[in-house]
Amino acid sequence: MVATKQQKKRRRQLKQQRKVLAVKSLWRFACMLVMLTGVGWFVSQPNWTISKPEQIEIKGNNYLSDVAIRSMMAIRYPQPLMDLEPEKLRTQLLARRSIVAASVDRVLLPPHLTIQVQDLRPVAQVVRDPSKPPTAFIDERGVETAIGNYLPTVQKQAPKLRLIQPERGICPNWQNLYPVIDASPVAVGIIDCQNPQNLFLQTEVGKVRFGNVGTKARLTAQIEQLDRLRNWQKSNNSSQIDYLDLESPNFPPKIQLKPKPASTQTPI
Repeated sequence: MVATKQQKKRRRQLKQQRKVLAVKSLWRFACMLVMLTGVGWFVSQPNWTISKPEQIEIKGNNYLSDVAIRSMMAIRYPQPLMDLEPEKLRTQLLARRSIVAASVDRVLLPPHLTIQVQDLRPVAQVVRDPSKPPTAFIDERGVETAIGNYLPTVQKQAPKLRLIQPERGICPNWQNLYPVIDASPVAVGIIDCQNPQNLFLQTEVGKVRFGNVGTKARLTAQIEQLDRLRNWQKSNNSSQIDYLDLESPNFPPKIQLKPKPASTQTPI
């Protein structure tokens, strides 16, 4: 009989404890819901918006300007901070190819975006009209970017290599061509790709014709042949030579002479 009373008392205590725990859980849930609702309402207020480009902080860019990187993302101002999707913005940055790595974070206090990027170094000046100054730089991936989109220090320290692009279009196989030029033991100052079927290089040993912009293996063979011909001008009358022709690296090079000047004699 005593045991039965103790069991009933114990069941009442357990039942009471369960009620207390249920009430506490309900209160915790209610408090969390109120808190989340408050935070949601708080950050949705006008003060929690991205209303100007300066609220987008750019970090890690060594070459491209903050303004240029901000322009790569489709953000309309003003826009609530919580409506901006970091992953979507990151995808927009990487799609430009001049950015090789990016991360985007929302920051509440004060409301702003933090963009961490890794951008590519420009490797050559781009010339469309040889009679005019360059208007853009190009990176190793072949992305051409207006000079004004780079940091002032990068603009002042412009790459020495010059790429003469076709008037319309681009020099093909740039990702094959540039690594070979960059690793060349013979210094190259100008890549003349106005006619991609008739590539010319201005080098420390003179003007050289490569012909069609070929594969990386063929370009490498042409550079190796050029390296072996460093002293070719010493055994030739360089004043009469227009360029050295290395279109076929497996055959002896050809020398193209300058055209003879037309006769100036007046017919009788």
